Amino acid sequence: MLGAARSTLVALDRAGHIISILPSDRPFTGRNPSELAGKSFAAELKADFVRVYNDKGAWDELGYFVDVEGERAPYLVQRFEGAEQPFAHLFPGAVRFVLASPLSAYAALEGMHEQTIANHARELEAVNLKLKRRSHRLKKAIEVLEERNKQIIADMNLAVELQKSLLPKVYPDSDQVTFTHRYIPMAMVGGDFFDIISLDGNRIGIMISDVSGHGIAPAFITAMIKSSFDYLVAKDDAPASVIRRLNEEFSKIIETDHYVTACYAVFDFDRMTCTYCNAGHPPQLIAHRDGSFTELEASNPIIGMLDDFEYEQLVVPFTGGDVLCFYTDGVIEARAADEHLFGVEGIKRSLVAAMNESIDGMADNLITDLIQFMKDPYFEDDITMLLGQTIESL
Repeated sequence: MLGAARSTLVALDRAGHIISILPSDRPFTGRNPSELAGKSFAAELKADFVRVYNDKGAWDELGYFVDVEGERAPYLVQRFEGAEQPFAHLFPGAVRFVLASPLSAYAALEGMHEQTIANHARELEAVNLKLKRRSHRLKKAIEVLEERNKQIIADMNLAVELQKSLLPKVYPDSDQVTFTHRYIPMAMVGGDFFDIISLDGNRIGIMISDVSGHGIAPAFITAMIKSSFDYLVAKDDAPASVIRRLNEEFSKIIETDHYVTACYAVFDFDRMTCTYCNAGHPPQLIAHRDGSFTELEASNPIIGMLDDFEYEQLVVPFTGGDVLCFYTDGVIEARAADEHLFGVEGIKRSLVAAMNESIDGMADNLITDLIQFMKDPYFEDDITMLLGQTIESL
């Protein structure tokens, strides 16, 4: 019945004030997102909400927002509550989120309101009755869970701090490339890791890896990968050599069923070449201004599969103005309602559509496209993406 255009994600604090809007460089209701920050979502947009029974036997929530011209515009609204939302890490202090999609086609909505109000009231009355009956049991269960959660959270705090320490606090100071990244762990800690390092000879190295599984065990294996990488790359920064020695150390130390995919690439800005070794990781991307892509494909087995393997490296060219896109499989394995995967093609579509935007705009658009694609906002894996914009005059 309803057709929706590209969505906007609005992050709100407990008082209903706007913390941030994604994409940050696209107007929302005709306003610049930065102008709406800090303002009351309901008051500023004169928001009016109503639920409508759709032709699929379910309820849609509609929001009418007043635009800059004073016109009421309809949006299809999805709400997400709680700071535990996977993407809440992007918005410190946000506890409520609204995904608003402008309606591109709607008919007789006003005429449907009266019919749906009566159905809505009956539905709420039935729900309230059930909630009253269950409230006592839920209260007791919540008390037990809260006590358990306090202990779990206390045990996890150390692991969380360790995880944060693994990610780069600053990007390399370079005149040739600028970086941005987005990281959303599925759990409090995860197995994704990336690093960006400055090398001699006007070169920059990018390492990204993913330990299978979730929770504390992958987080500690990731810490080992980080420590080993820092040590090994200082001795010999050739990608194949680094990955080979990582595999040797991992095979000696780790005796679990975990495995690691990784890709380490060195970008030489004098020769304009990328030398990389991909060990079972998804194909990392170099996006060119003409809309084409170079894929850094996996030509080696995953780390931990074979104790002694001579990893190989490949060399590909890049040019000024290219966009470097490094990511983990949580991005491409995100699922839509029909179980289709976002895939590498989904990343490519998003990058091409935002190629003329800033590097942060491209990252925000990719996150928004991913959330809109999914059947719900609960990621099945950690989400890690690193984007680099090379200077076009190179």
